[in-house]
Amino acid sequence: MAQTRAVLLRMFDEFDTELAAVEARVADCGSPSEAVARTADAARIRDGWRAAPDPTVLFFLDASPVGWFTAQLAQARACLPTGPGEGFGPDASGRYTAPCLFDPHHGPAKVGALWQPSPELLPRPVLCCAEDAALLAAGKAPRARLFATVKGPRPLWECDDRIQVWWLLGHFTLAGWDRLAAVLAHTTLASALNYVMTHSGATGTK
Repeated sequence: MAQTRAVLLRMFDEFDTELAAVEARVADCGSPSEAVARTADAARIRDGWRAAPDPTVLFFLDASPVGWFTAQLAQARACLPTGPGEGFGPDASGRYTAPCLFDPHHGPAKVGALWQPSPELLPRPVLCCAEDAALLAAGKAPRARLFATVKGPRPLWECDDRIQVWWLLGHFTLAGWDRLAAVLAHTTLASALNYVMTHSGATGTK
């Protein structure tokens, strides 16, 4: 339990860093009022779990605040001005572009690639950012976001905690989750992902 608690505290620090990065991006883009409001909402959610006597207990019981937190970050990014084809905002049909699966902060997922999560699993098509697609095409690993775990830093698909699931669902709150189960099928994360999406009221975040 002590080891797990230490990992959770490191994850909280990582969420702080993630929020600070989005806040800096918003400031660089001229601080659009809607984006500022969204990052402020994310900060309030973060402050809520930080203010708890023992935040790790809250996350053992219910990790959904992480989804609400990252959903605010996703919506803040969608408010930022960008060049043609670069942003997360809605297209002409009103659909939002999904973020890169390997790290939502890389950029929009607009390039198709073939990805094999591990040697034991079959390759599957995935949409990701252009740089990760180029790495995969060259036979290299994508620039995956790493999470603190009791086994050391691991990419998303090698995690098995509902915290990572809620983190992912929040980032995909605008683009939708319909492709996630298929892309992450048979990975370590798949069981927790399927459970949250079917049993934990995850539709409330979307």
